[in-house]
Amino acid sequence: MRIIIADDSAFVRSIMIKTLENNFKDIEIVACPSGKEALEAFSKTPTEWVITDLLMPVMTGQELIKAIKEKYPMPKIIVASADIQKATHEELDQMGIFKYINKPLTAEKLSAIVDAIKGENYA
Repeated sequence: MRIIIADDSAFVRSIMIKTLENNFKDIEIVACPSGKEALEAFSKTPTEWVITDLLMPVMTGQELIKAIKEKYPMPKIIVASADIQKATHEELDQMGIFKYINKPLTAEKLSAIVDAIKGENYA
């Protein structure tokens, strides 16, 4: 399984990588500090899963999601963001994201990400 993580926080990327590696065998993780880099990685090798923040430099999470969904409707996208505005949640629902996790990330929230991926991949 290959997952792209897009988050401008090196700390968040590192805890997501560690969590995913501890829970999945044969996983390839591509960690990107911006939506632009994530889109470039996705364009080279589309993946089934993308985990993205919303507030990033160069290209926001919403811009990344739109760009991916225009060409590739198949990836499941998990958003992990501190943006809790109702309008943002509604916009993301219309964009067809798979799951929304509020930051800050806790052990429970990281488990929810793992469970979501396991539920879809092993159902």
